[in-house]
Amino acid sequence: MLILDVNKIAKNFGYGSLFEEVSFTLNDGESLAIVGPNGCGKSTILKIIAGLENSDKGQVNIKKGAKIAYLDQMSSNIEDNRTVYEMLKEVFVEINTTEKQLKEYEKRINKESNNQTLLEKYCALIEKFNLMGGYDIEFKINTIINGLEINPAILTQSYTTLSGGEKTLVQLAKVLLIKPDLLLLDEPTNHLDLKRVEWLESYIKSFKGVSIIVSHDRYFLDKIANQILAVDDAGIGHVYATNYSGYLIQREIEFEKRMAQYGDEQEAIKQLETKAKEFMSLGMARNSSSLTKQGKTLWERAQRMRKLAIKKPMEQKKLNMSFQEQNKTSKKIIITDKLTVKTNDGKTILENISLEIGAGERIAILGENGAGKSTFVKTIMGEQSLKVCGEVYVGPSVKIGYIPQIIEFKDGNQTLLDYFMKTVDLPEQRCRSILSRFKFFADDVSKRVKNLSGGEKMKVKMAELLQQEVNTLIFDEPTNHIDIPTKEVLEDALEEFNGTLIFISHDRFFINKFANKIFVFEKGKTKVYLGNYDDYKASINTL
Repeated sequence: MLILDVNKIAKNFGYGSLFEEVSFTLNDGESLAIVGPNGCGKSTILKIIAGLENSDKGQVNIKKGAKIAYLDQMSSNIEDNRTVYEMLKEVFVEINTTEKQLKEYEKRINKESNNQTLLEKYCALIEKFNLMGGYDIEFKINTIINGLEINPAILTQSYTTLSGGEKTLVQLAKVLLIKPDLLLLDEPTNHLDLKRVEWLESYIKSFKGVSIIVSHDRYFLDKIANQILAVDDAGIGHVYATNYSGYLIQREIEFEKRMAQYGDEQEAIKQLETKAKEFMSLGMARNSSSLTKQGKTLWERAQRMRKLAIKKPMEQKKLNMSFQEQNKTSKKIIITDKLTVKTNDGKTILENISLEIGAGERIAILGENGAGKSTFVKTIMGEQSLKVCGEVYVGPSVKIGYIPQIIEFKDGNQTLLDYFMKTVDLPEQRCRSILSRFKFFADDVSKRVKNLSGGEKMKVKMAELLQQEVNTLIFDEPTNHIDIPTKEVLEDALEEFNGTLIFISHDRFFINKFANKIFVFEKGKTKVYLGNYDDYKASINTL
């Protein structure tokens, strides 16, 4: 059954068209992912469908009576003094209304206990309440809470006291409790660890309504999407009836076909123009008006063909990025022996960790939030302020390039240009040139570094790293805040990098592409698995 029809919508915020003529239709059970570079309007499309923004052109038609649930990627900024339970319970609008009516009837019955008509209405209302699932509210809330592994103690807390990640989880739980016909999710996996992401995947795959999702998690999109809306740099949307990996293949085939068509058309035009020139030259040489006229006719036909010919297909512009490799390196990169890290109050984060990382290995570090992954990396980097016992050995020829998960600047008031010049010690014009490759132009380099977005901070750190000679890269959640095109640039550079790579990540697409060994951190201990993410999952599923 048709749930949603989006017909040629367009949006312009006054500084040029964001997107134009975006169209698609969705039926029950279909799931569409919107992909494209940051700033192409993915979130705006969701808001237009949700009725939170107006389109400048086109129409959005939603099945009459369809329930819509929308998760904003900025949902963690919402302020609310109510308890989490009160916030979650409010989604059951009809049940809550009926419950209020029941309480009113109960008050009246206490005063008019012999009123048979009142008792009959009360009994009918109880039956209605039961059929609506009024007695199952706590069960429904607990099912979602347990699925998302939200601590039940949160239910009685004030929403305003929660962390950003906890707020996002609560908002996601609220959206899922609505049980909508149309589910709109903007970056739903941003604050989820792998177990929660996999639970959400199974939920969406079994969802009987329509879902539209904006996400930079390509593995997630492969699992849940059966249609892809790709919005390009020009704001044009193209729909592909496949998942994300299928879209990549189709996009490449489509590009090659259009390049072939462009080449054929240009060659035909060139041949026609050559023949036209020959006829006109021959006509002039022989003083033949008929030959000259025939040449002009051919020339005019060639120019008409040129106007109607397809434009040369342009590949999406990518950053030019490659690491400067320090070829000399130790065979043993990092060795830890009985490494133990404790908090100041004596709580153990890591306990007797003994691991060895050899040259050229590509290690993915996995584990739930709080399992000690970042603690391990900070200890290797010598940035650990907590109590450390045991040994950490780093090879004498090891040159590490490091990007932490939380990127901070000592002086947040510095401009981007000043910060970069001081950090890499290069002339201004050279720094401007480097930053422009990462799409920091003109006024961008005058921004205060404290005002940069997460994605912009990551690009600044990548630009810094490219100016260093390294043979070992250590990244803590490198793909968290960057869009898919920037991820692809980073991946292209890493594919050419011959050194050692150590990274913490929840990005299963990225892990599959690069890991040849997995370190899993759990309750202060580690387990080692050979292969990538899919190999690791296959290993634990056979245990």
